[in-house]
Amino acid sequence: MPDSFIDHDFTQPTELRDFVEWHQGIKHYGFWAIEVTDPLCLKTIGLCQQHLADRLHPHYLRQPHITLSASGLIDEQHFSQDCLQQQIHALKTHKIKPFSLYLTEAHSFSSAPYLAIKDPSASLQSIRKCLHGICAGEEGSEYVPHVTLGFYKHAYPTPKICTQLSTASTLHCKEKQFKVNEIIFARYNTREIQGRYQVLHRIPLV
Repeated sequence: MPDSFIDHDFTQPTELRDFVEWHQGIKHYGFWAIEVTDPLCLKTIGLCQQHLADRLHPHYLRQPHITLSASGLIDEQHFSQDCLQQQIHALKTHKIKPFSLYLTEAHSFSSAPYLAIKDPSASLQSIRKCLHGICAGEEGSEYVPHVTLGFYKHAYPTPKICTQLSTASTLHCKEKQFKVNEIIFARYNTREIQGRYQVLHRIPLV
């Protein structure tokens, strides 16, 4: 378990509301990602979500994915169409080849549990470098490739969560390899913190 999570005494609950102070009326938030569609990976994700269901808000609808770059609120002052088109051109010029990732064990951020992703070829960092050469995106302190399982609904003692995550990993998380053949640019409605995303662009890897 990452030290940054263990250092917290409790998880951070997520409010299910319209965060107007964040989006200020801007309708969509954009991000680059890899969709997880492999059937065995989807089964593992579903089993882990069921295992943690008593800790998570119900009705988490966002499709399983690995965020590559959190682009930001979509408008001319934050993340513009011009920036997006430049990134698309850069990705196509870069001619990224298909690669493999591995879905691994359950871990957690303070606000959300996740399944970790192993990237032995360092392909994710290469793609991020290409994207961020155009627009930096909204980055945290460290990039951790992962598949989010949902959001905590209450403040739970982290030792208990660690035990539950360890059990989930033992029961369900045999390492699974899957192939990445495309990356996507998607957006979600800023008023729906657990809502589905809409794919706007697909970039095939060749």
